[in-house]
Amino acid sequence: MDTRTLLLELHCEEIPARFLAPLTTEFSEAFAKWASDQKLPTTAIRVDYSPRKMAWRIAGLPLSQADQTEIQVGPPQRMCVDEAGAATQTGLKFAEKWGVDFASVRFEQPAGKKEACAVVTISKPGRPTVDLLAEALPKLIAGLHVPKAMRWGHSEFAFVRPIRSILAIFGETIVPLEVDGVKAGNTTWGHRLYHLQHPKPVTVLRPEDYEAALSAAGVVVACQVRRDAMGTQLNALAAEVGGRVVEDDELHNTLAEIVEFPRILRGEFPQSFLDLPKEVLVTSLKEHQKSFCIENDKGELLPYFLTAANRPDDPEGFVKAGNEWVLRARLYDARFFVAEDRRTPLANRLDKLKQLTFHRELGSYVDKSERVTALVTSLAERLSSDPAHLQEATQAAQVCKCDLVTLMVGEFPELQGVMGGEYLKHEGAPTAVWQAVKEHYQPISAEAPIPATPMGSLLAVADKLDTVAGCFAIGQIPSGSKDPLALRRAGQGIIRILWERDWNLTIETLVDLSLAVVKAKATKPEAETREALLAFLRDRVAYQLETVGYPGPVRRSALVTGWTNLADLKARCVALSAFAEDARFASLAQSAKRIGNILKDETPTESFDVAVLQQEEEKRLAERLHALEATQAHTALLAALAELAEPLEAFFNSVMVKCEDIALRNARLSLLFRLRKAFLRVADFSQWQ
Repeated sequence: MDTRTLLLELHCEEIPARFLAPLTTEFSEAFAKWASDQKLPTTAIRVDYSPRKMAWRIAGLPLSQADQTEIQVGPPQRMCVDEAGAATQTGLKFAEKWGVDFASVRFEQPAGKKEACAVVTISKPGRPTVDLLAEALPKLIAGLHVPKAMRWGHSEFAFVRPIRSILAIFGETIVPLEVDGVKAGNTTWGHRLYHLQHPKPVTVLRPEDYEAALSAAGVVVACQVRRDAMGTQLNALAAEVGGRVVEDDELHNTLAEIVEFPRILRGEFPQSFLDLPKEVLVTSLKEHQKSFCIENDKGELLPYFLTAANRPDDPEGFVKAGNEWVLRARLYDARFFVAEDRRTPLANRLDKLKQLTFHRELGSYVDKSERVTALVTSLAERLSSDPAHLQEATQAAQVCKCDLVTLMVGEFPELQGVMGGEYLKHEGAPTAVWQAVKEHYQPISAEAPIPATPMGSLLAVADKLDTVAGCFAIGQIPSGSKDPLALRRAGQGIIRILWERDWNLTIETLVDLSLAVVKAKATKPEAETREALLAFLRDRVAYQLETVGYPGPVRRSALVTGWTNLADLKARCVALSAFAEDARFASLAQSAKRIGNILKDETPTESFDVAVLQQEEEKRLAERLHALEATQAHTALLAALAELAEPLEAFFNSVMVKCEDIALRNARLSLLFRLRKAFLRVADFSQWQ
């Protein structure tokens, strides 16, 4: 089948970087659905974008649509023909409606009908693909969901930015379409600097020429190519001054999206600004100038920055000088904010938190600080017997939110916690205290690290737990994809910290302590809230098991037998993973299911007389039972259970458990009951599938 590639490019005014990927993805999905509906096969859709362009190359489109056939169902047969079999007026009108002779009408009973009906098959020749594209593409473009869509001039067309040109070619054929008064052609525009010397648009005769044509005009089409090129330049320029780039994937992606030509330049700023906290410099450079910092091998910043120039050169040094000038002004602002904030001790800002609302039903940040302090105190008492630890944990909890009313956090909200820690460090607070405050918002994402210190982890758990429990207590529970308060992220952070710290704290303990501190604000029954909160956290535990890579049988069987003690759960999962590929556990799973079915309606006792047992197979099981019950280590217990697979299978093949002899029946049931109890110390093998 002869096929062609469609190239569609929308050349616009500068499009905000955050819209590029969603819009290009949405169009690709919409086009794929449309092509499927039109019976137009495709082999691939390639997407490219830059600040002023969104482009799609769709390969494998046939030159024309395949011939289409449609089956049309009409009135019942009794209405279309009379008793003599001649066509009635109804039958003739049905045939006329579809442009066929009545002789082409057949009678059959379609699905869903109770009697035979008139049926006709209509054949339609396939249309040229270029005609279909000319009709569909304007509608697909207009149908894009554009956040903050705008109109320009007298136009009624709403889009992300004004469309300046449309490149639309199918093979070498221009697709005749028009969007908002802009007609499609086979030309586009390159880099603005290129067109200072070349006023005419760039002609693209075939889709295969697209990248080369724009490259010659100063535009690197592929975002990933721009990103890779900038990565190489970033590392080389940092190495030239004896440093390395302070990595930031988000910033790297942003730079790749906001430039058409990947050129990185290095600038300098006065060394005196290195007195500012590292996070202040990194954040200020990123947010204000889209710039990377450079650090040495010790992690100390150097007085240089790296940013994108979006042009192949900077012969007069104007781009570099301009960035340095603006950056110095921003850093002077940051220095002023820090100096002003340091004039007031952090603890003295606590009263100002009364005017800062955490949640309209849960109170101010003073209320939250008091609840977090109560939680930290209760948890610290369970984790340490050192009075100094308790005193420092309480001190950190009391002031952990005070930096929310500082100038620096007002300028950069992402520095909350960080600035509190830095200000406490400057005031001479104990190391454990300022580090805990600095870390207590961590982890900030599913992949981000947990707090590096135990006290930071304790404060982070208490803070997140108060948020989650408080919202559940007033009925604000995440549902579906809706989670405006990011409770799932907070819940996952709690579980990750407990998992990685191996603390001897059960989730029931955490839930009960948190519900006690939010009780005064609660509007839902405590029992209902507790049940919902435990179910929510169980889902987070299940996700944690999946994230760390435990196989499905391990996750399912381990969770059923207990999930609230994460240290024990982890130990059981580690032991189970070592046996995950052991074929004997498949047999053990079947036996566990049989035991469960046998005991379902029974209430056996734990004690039984071994002498009552009669058959060799059940006596062998009874002999192994005491060894199983005495084994404490999970790995050793699993090894013993693996050895039990064959004896159990032999038992079920030869022993009738529910026999008529009551004493023997009870002994056998008790034997199975205690075996299952031994199983459940490590896993529910009925879930091993």
